[in-house]
Amino acid sequence: MATYGMKDASNLTIVKRGTKDVVLYADYANTSNVEWKSDRVYAKKKNANAIAWDGARTGELTVETELFDLKLLALVAGDKELHSGAQEIMKREAYTLSSDHIIKLDNKPVDGSVSVFRLKEDGIEHDVEIPQLVDGQAGAVPLMVSDVSVSANDTTANISWTAAKGANSYVVFRDGVQIGQPVTASFEDNNLSPEKQYKYTVVAVNTNGQSPVSAAVVVTTATKGTRAVGAAVKATREAIKEAEANAKVVSANGLNFKVLDNGNIQLSDANLVGAHYAVYYMAQVDGVKSFTIAADQFADNFEIYGDSFIRDQQNGKDHFAQVHFKNAKPQGSFNFNQSSKEPTSLSIKFDLMPDENHEMATYKFIED
Repeated sequence: MATYGMKDASNLTIVKRGTKDVVLYADYANTSNVEWKSDRVYAKKKNANAIAWDGARTGELTVETELFDLKLLALVAGDKELHSGAQEIMKREAYTLSSDHIIKLDNKPVDGSVSVFRLKEDGIEHDVEIPQLVDGQAGAVPLMVSDVSVSANDTTANISWTAAKGANSYVVFRDGVQIGQPVTASFEDNNLSPEKQYKYTVVAVNTNGQSPVSAAVVVTTATKGTRAVGAAVKATREAIKEAEANAKVVSANGLNFKVLDNGNIQLSDANLVGAHYAVYYMAQVDGVKSFTIAADQFADNFEIYGDSFIRDQQNGKDHFAQVHFKNAKPQGSFNFNQSSKEPTSLSIKFDLMPDENHEMATYKFIED
């Protein structure tokens, strides 16, 4: 009887079950391991195992590799495709501020995504966050909404305010919860409870971000059945002072920034020439490949073909060997290890299940 040795794990081909449409090909794996097991129970005679029953067989295929196709990650993550095209990428760029106080970014930032920090001497740790200028001009967030007025009957409140400079729309809050996004300087809030106190605030919004929160206006609805709208209520002097204090994002030393039309960053004159600054922003970048891991989305079932070589001990001749796993499903858990000292490794486990014919795998050895 010939004795054989088997080595290599190569030419892994993953296909759709039944159709044989190729989903992915990987030419090499560092290691692959297959574990077959089944539960066994016994009947005993005089305390010795006399009869054995075997339960259904289960299997697990583990593939480990340092070289992989990105589509393999998408496949095990449960994403149907590896998506290609322009996508938003988080960028960090560090600069030494020049005398013109302008930071020229490599990419134009997505509206409302810019954060600026002055760095400590190590060029890494944040020292001071630079706020975005609030003046309603281009490249800045809108001014704070002012003169909020609320009038109410028993179940409806009418909120109005002075239009904020630089605003494209507004967000209205009742008791801190968003209830509307009007584009005009008024909003009607319905289905309120009679004789109940409510607090309203308003925020102005444009493509650069949102304004500070307005002064809060507290109003009490009328008794049940009152259809006439009561007198308008405005913020108290104390509420206005509190809102203005919270809105004072430009500090006493005048530190601020604004985004110019071309996407560059203009820092105020109070920022230090020669100091190190970091800009964080989102940019639309071409040529991005991505997959998404979703909480409730998992991989399909596949068939897997894997090649190896089997060597005859007597004559040293290598023969082709192939294993066909007939119903394999990637496990929801997989390891993707990254290290500065070693190549990234990917470990994937497949649950091996029977097909419609109760077959789980076929091993084929070609000796000619």
